[in-house]
Amino acid sequence: MSPPAQQDYAIVVTAYGESPFLEACLRSVSSQTLQPPLHIATSTPSPFLEELAKRFGARLHVNPVYKAGIAADWNFGLRASGARFITLAHQDDTYEPRFCEATMAAFAATPEASLCFTRYQEIDDDGAPKSSKISLVKGLIDTLTLGKASAVQGRRLRRYLSFGNPLPCSSVTFDLQKLGDFAFRDEMQSNLDWQAWLDFCDAGAVFARAPERLVGRRHNALTETSKLIQSGVRKAEDLAMFKRLWPAPLAQAIAWAYRAGY
Repeated sequence: MSPPAQQDYAIVVTAYGESPFLEACLRSVSSQTLQPPLHIATSTPSPFLEELAKRFGARLHVNPVYKAGIAADWNFGLRASGARFITLAHQDDTYEPRFCEATMAAFAATPEASLCFTRYQEIDDDGAPKSSKISLVKGLIDTLTLGKASAVQGRRLRRYLSFGNPLPCSSVTFDLQKLGDFAFRDEMQSNLDWQAWLDFCDAGAVFARAPERLVGRRHNALTETSKLIQSGVRKAEDLAMFKRLWPAPLAQAIAWAYRAGY
């Protein structure tokens, strides 16, 4: 099977406020070896976003529902471009030049897949590779459960997702033709992507995988994840997810160990 047509694929950067890292994100997705149309989706329009959209040739989409939450912003971004294949790029992250090419090649190699993901590398504020306890643990989970697999589903996928969420939404590309009316659920703020991956797993979905580290993930005090950790929301949602996966006493123990890596 040949790779999907370029016009069927779009990168949608979900932007909120005025992130100092957004320009680096846009520069990285504008430098792909396979260059799909670039879009920015936001519920916080501003001259800052208008200027960056113009500079990088991106179409700016404004969610008419103002600050309705992460799920609402991501769901708006999924449908904003009208394309079949959508990468929801995070404004704080960066993408290696082969991200789009490798993603589309993985879909072509696994035509039954409804989603595709790549591995990621944690980066510092300057974009240089770094490591932390949690990123090392997630990398180990990836290696031990997936190895060199190019497609994942069923029990193997569930094992991969059972010790935390090693799969950031920014590394995932969605085939909306196969996913139909999928939407992220809004009862969670931090783990709505982890929740979605498990829902897909339970429904028998196949995930294609490009095993290269093609996404740079930032973790600092400015990211939404850090804010949710500080507020205690992340702690409560992690425990809820582990209880979905494990008996309560074991879920408590795994959640405690997982928090040590924050």
